[in-house]
Amino acid sequence: MLHIQDLLFSQSYSTHEALIKSCSSAVSGCGAFAFASASGIKLLFNDQEFDALLERGSYSLVVGIDEITNLASLEALNAIRERRPYLDVKAFFHNEPTLFHPKLSFFKNSDGLGTLVVGSGNLTLGGLRQNREGFAMVSLDADETQKVESYWSSWLNETRDNLQEISDARVVERVKQNRLRGLARHFPIAEKDQEEDAAQSNVFSDREVDSEWSFSSTSSRVLLAEIPRSGDRWKQANFDINTFRDFFGATPGDNSQRILLRNVLDDSSLGPIEVRQSVSVQSQNYRFELDAATGLAYPSGGAPIGIFIKLSTRLFLYHIFMPSSAIYPELRRWMIEKWSGRTDRMKRIVVDATEVDGILSSTVFSSYKG
Repeated sequence: MLHIQDLLFSQSYSTHEALIKSCSSAVSGCGAFAFASASGIKLLFNDQEFDALLERGSYSLVVGIDEITNLASLEALNAIRERRPYLDVKAFFHNEPTLFHPKLSFFKNSDGLGTLVVGSGNLTLGGLRQNREGFAMVSLDADETQKVESYWSSWLNETRDNLQEISDARVVERVKQNRLRGLARHFPIAEKDQEEDAAQSNVFSDREVDSEWSFSSTSSRVLLAEIPRSGDRWKQANFDINTFRDFFGATPGDNSQRILLRNVLDDSSLGPIEVRQSVSVQSQNYRFELDAATGLAYPSGGAPIGIFIKLSTRLFLYHIFMPSSAIYPELRRWMIEKWSGRTDRMKRIVVDATEVDGILSSTVFSSYKG
């Protein structure tokens, strides 16, 4: 089945969702990706479905280091491998004037059937979720699955001289150079300063890693939503069907879809990625659980206001503004002015980012404007 990952396409389906769906019933797998970022690695391998695969079975990964992949990527892979030793990781190290450039993943189920996901998306946040990518999910019968396994094993064997541990000194030195090239593109400085910087640090700063989570100040869509009490569990934020479907991209009745949320904390850093099912129930409530509301009592002075910024299909930054927040009165006035619905309903307003640029620039979101 052919799929297109495109924010502006109504039937968009992400590489990430395809990989998670394919691995959910697998007992083994393998894959090769040209580039990998820490955000992409954590998004895929820390997902509960992929983590379950690594607990019950194995996955063999070959990652390219010609570009993009950096020290933070290697550290993320090491951290996952320490927890799940059945994740086997090798770096493709070579000196030819060509790129290691595949993007594919294969999964085998206990019944001998398999799935092959082949496309243009790398193991980065952009490749998995944000970029415009194309890919195919190919269902394999038992004979085809066996042939793919044999073919993969043959390739590993014949290219074994290029496959190195990610802790190998040559691999580490190569990805350091990727870091310097990345810094030079974004922060042009003297070569000597770059070398000193690389010698002093083995990781990217958090801000550099999180730069993948930027939004377009001209084309992104933004939701401002009052969040109802919903009994004592307002952490499970309810939304109307139009917001649920048209803004969040969820399908009522399909609880298998995955919404990715990331809370921008008060200090402008990012909380963990929140992977959520799009839950709809018979009472016609449509809701997502929000970690930002954990442990907070529902305020008596007005409904909390959530701002959600759409980065790509089913991928969002968000922050919850309580009545005690300095900007809350401005948000409330803006919502009252723009709201055209019934006065007894929770206000939910979707606009282009340009319409609330002043508001966003005055909040924790300002650091993530692209």
